[in-house]
Amino acid sequence: MKETLLAIVRVGLPLTVTASMLAQGMTIAPSRLVLFGQRPMLMLRSLVVVLVLVPLVVLVILLLFEPAPEVTIGLSILAASPAAPLMLVKIPRKGGSLSYITCLHLSLALLALLTVPVTLDLFSRVLGFQAEVGVSAVARVVGMTILVPICLGMLIQALFPGIAGTIGPALARICAIALMVLILCVVGLTYGLLLRMNPGAYLVMALVVAASIGIGHGLGPQDPQERTTLAIESAARHPGLALTIATLNFSPDKALPVLVPYLAVFVGVSTIYLHLRKRPFPRPALPGEDQTPQDQLRADQRRTGRDACGHDSATGSENKGNGR
Repeated sequence: MKETLLAIVRVGLPLTVTASMLAQGMTIAPSRLVLFGQRPMLMLRSLVVVLVLVPLVVLVILLLFEPAPEVTIGLSILAASPAAPLMLVKIPRKGGSLSYITCLHLSLALLALLTVPVTLDLFSRVLGFQAEVGVSAVARVVGMTILVPICLGMLIQALFPGIAGTIGPALARICAIALMVLILCVVGLTYGLLLRMNPGAYLVMALVVAASIGIGHGLGPQDPQERTTLAIESAARHPGLALTIATLNFSPDKALPVLVPYLAVFVGVSTIYLHLRKRPFPRPALPGEDQTPQDQLRADQRRTGRDACGHDSATGSENKGNGR
């Protein structure tokens, strides 16, 4: 039974993730990518947060708390593995910005070819373990789970919008059901890892996730949706990429036991954060707009030339001047 579940997960999980990214790509118009050119400093700052500041904070936490070697290695690998594929689906559903997460995700996937080996080398040198990963291995994982399906979905959306509008939602629903079944299989296979992890390790993982979310939130854009997007993206890690690095460098009992507990901690901490972010946010005022609803109403009346009762304010003023 265990071998059967393992075979289902090994085959079904990559296919489901790829299909989910394809379905999401069918909902993304190429025009959403204009954020690259319109707000380059926002994209640069976001990339620095995810690729530079978050790994550095994780490194500091590991140096201060000195967890067990398997926890140190596992968190180091996760810190070097950004751009979790399913965040492109989940973040917009939880109040994030689809345009922003699409641009950020594609950028992280492309830069991963450079940043993953560099970050992993930094952690291994400072923390005293040996680990490396080739560019080809990184390209294979991020290409098949992010770049290829998203770009293919966007191409279908651009060329055949009717087909994309029909197939995309249906495929997304099928993938959501399949993913839930696969998650149950993973839990059944790995629940022992959750029980064997000591409380101190969970504390370090929770601190890593909370610090990553805090950095993304604190340095995020003023727009509430974009701030939420960067906060979650900062803490989310690519499990497939982390799994690839772990299996290439270590025995399964050395680094893999951290992956499932980290994902569980991430789900818990991010759920709390998103719950706190559910309160309504006022739309940021654009230049020249008034802040309060009363001032906004007066501004609308000035633009339309009507008062609160629907009368023409200009005519009313003229009539008063003529004594009518």
